[in-house]
Amino acid sequence: MRIQLKLMGVLKDRTPADGSLTISDNSTIQDALVALEIDVDSVHVFTVNGTLQRDKKHVLAEGDELAIFPPVGGG
Repeated sequence: MRIQLKLMGVLKDRTPADGSLTISDNSTIQDALVALEIDVDSVHVFTVNGTLQRDKKHVLAEGDELAIFPPVGGG
């Protein structure tokens, strides 16, 4: 299946040229992170189709838009 991606901040460089990712059916957010070679433990905030999703085990569907937000530092 194919999903659309929006990678933010320092992750933006990992966005495929066409802005999409082909992954197996029933893949999770975690599976997408692995496919993009993003450390699973370093990212904790996502949206799927504009809705906040914190569960990396959330199953994605064909055509979903996954946005991945890197940790924000500050103090």
